[in-house]
Amino acid sequence: MGSLKSLGEGFLAATGLIWSFNIAALFRSGDAWLATLYLLILTIPVSTLLYLKLKNKKSQATLEGWEKWRSLLFSVQGAALAFWAFDIVTTFYAINVTGLAVELNPLGWPLGILGAFAYYGPTMVFSYVLLFKIKEGVAFYGAVPLALVTLGMGAMNLLAGAQNFQVFVDTAALAVGVRFGLLAVVGTVCLIVPFALKKTVTQPKPLCPNV
Repeated sequence: MGSLKSLGEGFLAATGLIWSFNIAALFRSGDAWLATLYLLILTIPVSTLLYLKLKNKKSQATLEGWEKWRSLLFSVQGAALAFWAFDIVTTFYAINVTGLAVELNPLGWPLGILGAFAYYGPTMVFSYVLLFKIKEGVAFYGAVPLALVTLGMGAMNLLAGAQNFQVFVDTAALAVGVRFGLLAVVGTVCLIVPFALKKTVTQPKPLCPNV
């Protein structure tokens, strides 16, 4: 479970970073309404994670020493997956929705996805084995360059995704009524989620019957 948590934390952290960059790009382009919509959507997972983090802070065990570094290194794999997913989603929009871009990978689209997966899949498995199964100093140091290369690959996906997202910035257009409708829906969800989460997490535990 520790490995899955590290992978998820890396994915969520990278997703939040990507989303923040997207918001900045939209504000810079002058599309304030869409940037505001993105910002409101971002507050939903952020507020949820913060609430759960603070709620469970006392009960969570603090990782120490090598375990902490193992978790940090494996979280890089989750971050790279987020960058790859961002590249895939924006490529789909640029090619399938707008038709303004083409796939440079010789495999074409969507088979070009397999090129990155051929690296990320085995690398994630190998990193997991080195960090959580072998648990020796040599294995840990072997996972360090692997994580750095993975981060470099993820950065390439992030750059490609950012270029594709610019196509979205240049072409996104919705009617005024649809814009305000989306803002109203997302704003309502932003108000409901914290109350629903608080009510769910703080539900009283059932009392044990007296014997």
